Amino acid sequence: MDKSVLKRFNDLRILLVEDDDLLRGIVFDALSLYCQDVKCAKDGEEGLSCFHSDNFNVIITDINLPKMSGLAMAREIRKVNSEISIIILTAYDTSDNIYASIDICACAFLHKPFELEQLYNTLLMCVGKIVSTNQWLDLARGFSYNIKLKELFFEDKEIHLTKNESRLLSILIDHVGKTVSFENIEGNVWYDKSATPETIRMHINKLRSKTYYELIENIQGYGYKLLPKANIPLEK
Repeated sequence: MDKSVLKRFNDLRILLVEDDDLLRGIVFDALSLYCQDVKCAKDGEEGLSCFHSDNFNVIITDINLPKMSGLAMAREIRKVNSEISIIILTAYDTSDNIYASIDICACAFLHKPFELEQLYNTLLMCVGKIVSTNQWLDLARGFSYNIKLKELFFEDKEIHLTKNESRLLSILIDHVGKTVSFENIEGNVWYDKSATPETIRMHINKLRSKTYYELIENIQGYGYKLLPKANIPLEK
């Protein structure tokens, strides 16, 4: 495949979940040549933990995994992320597996054994879906935010966000111009864990340090809101 085409993988951050050591190594090496970041897990539980601790835009997973199947892991991921592209790998393309893959809205179904060319072509299809669903918000002063991919940029350069920072910015953008309460932030960012107002304020200040202070307004005693002027669509 032409290397100019493979450059389209530059922005991909991939989670590869595969219990076969040899195949995992081969696929990791092939993806690492062109993708921004590739992380690996060898079972479904580890894969789910990796997903919750980092930001990915593509997941490649085997179905038959130890501890938790790839499909069970994908169902858990879909509960919190309906947009991420999921590629299913399996040596057993039974009707049950195919229907289950459709049910979790898998981007593609790749039958083992496969050639690297097939893997690259499948990724290209996912890249097309990612690009076609991009939506941007102008956050002013050179900052922009990709709503679908949940990524923050400054003058077209991505700014790294931790998982909690990404969730926090996402919920503020979902309610742009409206106040988001401490309770709403706690439930959507920390889920079943508790977070004090001080913890939330610390994460707000981290976001401000990566953007600018005035972007997020403090509503005393209630919560925070993103300034209404941020709600300006960008053409990209």
